[in-house]
Amino acid sequence: MRKYFHFLLVLLLISSCAAQNGNVLSPKDFKIKMSQPSITLIDMRTAGEYKAGHLEKAMNINVNSETFETECSKLDKSKTVLVYCLSGKRSQRGAEILRKKGYRVLELSGGIEAWREEGLPVVK
Repeated sequence: MRKYFHFLLVLLLISSCAAQNGNVLSPKDFKIKMSQPSITLIDMRTAGEYKAGHLEKAMNINVNSETFETECSKLDKSKTVLVYCLSGKRSQRGAEILRKKGYRVLELSGGIEAWREEGLPVVK
């Protein structure tokens, strides 16, 4: 039980550090960033989830796919990468992979669920 407590504590600390560094944005701040010209927007969910509704101009690269890192290696490192998933968990994992490869990455806090709760648009 103690191991789980320490694990959760470390996870909480990492999450709060990411938010303090400005790497995790609210839906409204994420929307503002999306309007900037030098960004790449990635939906990290499955193809089925993407087809059901995604953010405008987002490309779909499934973080759980075997080809995730290969597909991401084709991205332009001079652009800021904006990532999201359903709730923020998968995109957090994908963002860490991208950061280790030298990309500047910003995450949507709460994922597309939070986006929809704010009444922001999705496309099909």
